[in-house]
Amino acid sequence: MASLLPFDPFRELDRIRREMDSFFDRSLVNLPEERIEISTPKVDVFKTDDKLLMYVETPGLHSDDVEVTTTEDTLTIKGDFKLPEVPDGSKVLMRERRYGNFSRTFKLPVSIKPEEVKASYKNGILEISIPLSEEHKTHNVEITVEDDDDKKELTGNKDKKN
Repeated sequence: MASLLPFDPFRELDRIRREMDSFFDRSLVNLPEERIEISTPKVDVFKTDDKLLMYVETPGLHSDDVEVTTTEDTLTIKGDFKLPEVPDGSKVLMRERRYGNFSRTFKLPVSIKPEEVKASYKNGILEISIPLSEEHKTHNVEITVEDDDDKKELTGNKDKKN
C-alpha cells in the first residue's frame, strides 16, 4: 500500500519496532528469563450448608511461609515462594516457576466465625475450613404439600355421605 506521506526513516523504524514487539508478544518461544516474578496461588472455593472450604495451591511452602488472617467477611492469605538454593555461578536456562511474596484478600459472600477458621496443609494444597455464622447457615424447613385433587376427593366424599 502506498503512503501519501513523504518517506520518514524514523517513522519506518518505529513501525518495524512495533511489528517486532507484536511478533514476540505472540511468539510461543520461551526465552530464558533472568527476572523474578511474583505469583499468586490458584484457589478453589466451595460452600456447604455450614462452612466454606477453600483449597489453595501452595507447593513447596512450609507452615511458616504462609499466614491466614480473617475478619467476619474477609480472608487474607499471605505467603512467600522462596527461590531455591542453586550453586554459585549457575546460569538460568529456563525459569517457569515464580517466586516472591504474595497476598490475596477475599471478600466473602457471607459472614463467618473468624475465631473458628482452621487450616491444614497436605500435598501442596492448603485447605482452609471457614465456619459460617448462624445467620448464613442453610436451614431445611419441612413443608407439607396438599394436592388440589386430594381436596376434591375429600369434598366429594363428604357430599356423598350427606
